[in-house]
Amino acid sequence: MSMAKRPSTLKWVVAPEPERELVLDLAAETQLPTNIVKILLRRHLDTPDLIDKFLNPSIADLADPFSMNGMDKCVARITKALFENEKIMIYGDYDVDGITATSLLYLVLNKLGAQVDFYLPNRLTEGYGLSRDSIDESKEKGVSLIVTVDTGITAVEEVLYASSLGIEVIVTDHHEPGESIPEAAAIINPKLPDSNYTSELSGVGVAFKFAQALYRSLNQDERELEEHLDLVALGTAADIVPLVAENRVLTRFGIRQIARTTKPGLKSLAFVSGLMGKDISTGQVVFILAPRINALGRLGDARQAVRLLATRDERVASDIARKLDEKNRLRKEIDEKTLREALEQMEELVDLDTDRAIVLAGEGWHQGVIGIVASRLVERYHLPTVMISITEGVGKGSARSIPGFHLCEALKECEHLLIKYGGHKYAAGLSIKQEHIEEFRAKFIEVSSKDLTLDDIAPKLNIDLEMELTDIDDDFMEAIERFSPFGPQNMRPIFLTRNCEVVGQPYVVGRNHLKMRLKKGDATFDVIGFGFGDMARSISAKGCLVDIVYAIEYNTYNDITRKQIRLKDIKLTVGSMSAV
Repeated sequence: MSMAKRPSTLKWVVAPEPERELVLDLAAETQLPTNIVKILLRRHLDTPDLIDKFLNPSIADLADPFSMNGMDKCVARITKALFENEKIMIYGDYDVDGITATSLLYLVLNKLGAQVDFYLPNRLTEGYGLSRDSIDESKEKGVSLIVTVDTGITAVEEVLYASSLGIEVIVTDHHEPGESIPEAAAIINPKLPDSNYTSELSGVGVAFKFAQALYRSLNQDERELEEHLDLVALGTAADIVPLVAENRVLTRFGIRQIARTTKPGLKSLAFVSGLMGKDISTGQVVFILAPRINALGRLGDARQAVRLLATRDERVASDIARKLDEKNRLRKEIDEKTLREALEQMEELVDLDTDRAIVLAGEGWHQGVIGIVASRLVERYHLPTVMISITEGVGKGSARSIPGFHLCEALKECEHLLIKYGGHKYAAGLSIKQEHIEEFRAKFIEVSSKDLTLDDIAPKLNIDLEMELTDIDDDFMEAIERFSPFGPQNMRPIFLTRNCEVVGQPYVVGRNHLKMRLKKGDATFDVIGFGFGDMARSISAKGCLVDIVYAIEYNTYNDITRKQIRLKDIKLTVGSMSAV
């Protein structure tokens, strides 16, 4: 069985040039550089009004929360609970989206005077979603209303069980519904079949819209809710939903709110993460803040993370933040061990010449990290990947996908082999009996082979624009920064420049990162290539010319800020001298 990797060279796909007259007309009307207008047109922003709304978003751009089906019922039921002083239980998920959604709704209802508590299941002992045990616990506490956040849309039997105990349930969720919808007191979910709500909100985004509607119904000042946009930005960025439309507005203003947050927990988290006093980006949310919030949930009990985000006690916040930081270090160690074991298993089970999916299973793999490892395998091999942790004959799995392959639809074709499954297009979870894993592996690979072409699994690098280094001036940079926050469907623009001259000697820093300077025409830039250190010798010859695909960003070092090129890929120009 061959383990030879497919060629690692990415296929460079340059977006077609838009119509020249349209570019010039829009550039004149918007007073933007023509290269910026070209990028905007490729994002389907083709009128001055659309461009203005994109570059200058406002909280006022958010949709009316009551335009979401079911919102009236949700608000009416929660209002009844408030006025009758009912005990309310917020039931969330243990990932960052669920933790932030739980924290937000807890803070909002607490401010409105509710008798409110929260419950997050233990990932290791209870698993995902509403459970009978949690409903029993709610009953013992005198709860008469459960409000789910970021979960609940597939909890048909559990909602019926709660009803049998005299507990009503409001479901707020954003996951794909199953064939049956729970018979809840009220449901809001933009993905319901009868929904005409266009934003692909995260779980915390749905919770925020619920809070907006509640405040409006009770004639409260909605501007008070803006202090919780920090939580919305954290959950939205971490859940990897499209950062367009409402998600972009919520995240843009939420990231600003993180920098000036009044929440002791977020302040402490920024401090232990080394981000105190720095400008926050979506990348720092996803790769620095979110993993620490996630750490407790991944390793077991996520409730401390809600306490961190909801507390007003600075000492409590500091203690929990340190604990999260320690747990995150432990989680990284487990990640690395599991990845090594997964790669070893691939040697035996996966044929990268023929298989169009990866399915791996291991006894004792930590359920909290298999999703992270699946993502890393997708990044490395560009194939849909399922990682399954087996405990006492039952496997719990996390799946991650690539563009063009809908995980939930693929899992539906395998559902006769599964105990249950659910999730998104690109991320899903499942449970399966151990004796069915081999058959599931074969079926999932069969489905992927049917649905994915060789072109689908060939990793591509989509390029917004081919341009010259001399085009990168202050006006251009200012406009690019206004595209933020960056994320799915609104990625940082990627550029191609050919025949750049290597200036001086490239060298390696950190863990295999390439540093060098490139020049073309009158422009010279510092370059960083994360993971490109192996290229240093290849491009070190005098007179070496390279073609580069890159993002351009600001880098601050020793209080000096400069424009910097961040490599996405690099190739020696044909005929260029090389040291190899």
